Amino acid sequence: MPTSRALFTKDGELIPIVETFSRVLEAPVVMMGFGLPDENLHAPNEHFNFENFDKGLLTIVEFLKRV
Repeated sequence: MPTSRALFTKDGELIPIVETFSRVLEAPVVMMGFGLPDENLHAPNEHFNFENFDKGLLTIVEFLKRV
């Protein structure tokens, strides 16, 4: 599997529980998004490509192996 560098976008700050998890657990929180901009998240015509879903699962597995 090819490796690539993480992209730190600092998205997700609008999910209030994330700050609570970080503070209470005293640990950094990792959030991973696998949708693409043209999938129109939360729009009436939103969709999610199954290829991105599959690749996202593989990414999470690889991340957990390395952690």
